[in-house]
Amino acid sequence: MGLYIGWRCPHYIWDCFRIGDESKCFCGHLLREHQIISDISVPCNVGQCRCLMFCFIPSRPEEVGEFWLKRRATFDPKAWRAQCRCKHSHEDHAATGSHPCRIKGCCCNCFESNFLCAACDRRWEEHETFFETEETRRRGGRPHGTDTVNTWRRPL
Repeated sequence: MGLYIGWRCPHYIWDCFRIGDESKCFCGHLLREHQIISDISVPCNVGQCRCLMFCFIPSRPEEVGEFWLKRRATFDPKAWRAQCRCKHSHEDHAATGSHPCRIKGCCCNCFESNFLCAACDRRWEEHETFFETEETRRRGGRPHGTDTVNTWRRPL
């Protein structure tokens, strides 16, 4: 048995992104640094991290439709972070709850993306990360089995 891991708006049939080991969580750590216990329990394994459930956050400008940034001579892809409307990065916000900003003096009480999903033009906060069995996807009318790329399923 395996899990399909995707990021989409809850009412969509198709995933906007397929999540893999190198996908980044809101806490700043990769999926491979989280322990997949079940489809509803994926806590972070990194010491001192309070993240209880993997929550995908775009880690490259192409994922939010900012393809042109890579062409700038001064652009550093390792320094790029998804931004909130308060102008602080996701790493400046709490990893849990509504993700309030932790920067002193900022009154932002939840992360509100200043970007749209490159696949569906909806905000980050309208999406969820889904860990689904093949049966769950079948019941939801979502692609599964031979309808998907063979390497998408991740063993439990």
